[in-house]
Amino acid sequence: MKAHISTTRRAFTLIEILVVLAIISLIMFFSVPNMGEIIQGSKLTQAGDQLKYDLGLAQQTAVKDNLTVEVRFYQYRQPDGTVEDSKKTFSAYQMFRLIPDSEKPSDPRAERILAPIDKIKKLPIGVVIPASNMWSTLVNSPSIANGSQEVFGLIPTEKITSATYRSFQINPDGSTNLETSGAIQWYVTLIDSTEITRAGSSLDSLAPNNYICIQVDPFNGSTRWFQPN
Repeated sequence: MKAHISTTRRAFTLIEILVVLAIISLIMFFSVPNMGEIIQGSKLTQAGDQLKYDLGLAQQTAVKDNLTVEVRFYQYRQPDGTVEDSKKTFSAYQMFRLIPDSEKPSDPRAERILAPIDKIKKLPIGVVIPASNMWSTLVNSPSIANGSQEVFGLIPTEKITSATYRSFQINPDGSTNLETSGAIQWYVTLIDSTEITRAGSSLDSLAPNNYICIQVDPFNGSTRWFQPN
């Protein structure tokens, strides 16, 4: 006579299910606040990688094509309200070849045609360059060229957006038009846009926990990367 073997499986009780859900809730409660920091840190790294790559591309293009390249950083109205005062930040950039006038190719005073190397690049939402001489000399030093421009593609709901810009140039030998006396170090800093609100009226008082600083060598156009931690 064969012994009867029970195949009945024990089900979870309601109390056990509630305990598991409570544990999951606690894990999510403690991990979600850190997720915001992780995501924002990832955005900073992404933006820093892209900007460093593009500045390197600008230098390589100037040497390869034997042309002057201009790098422009744009400041414009923010439609999403991420930053209360858009005049405090720069959040896009673009690089241009400066093509000589075909009728006056050897005249350095002749106006040159701007030919985009690539489409305009906007920093990820929540990442900005502060318009502070302490944090970003490339967009705030008095010696940096500036102007205004009607730009395509800055705001999705607008065909053209009015923007102001700060710019510097990379020469065909790889050098730049930036001052080389050593009195000024040339760099831009990428930070979380919420830092602007915390800084109040003085951007020089910024003290971000996380940021990415990209320095440009005025002699050869090379870049270096600085980041805390």
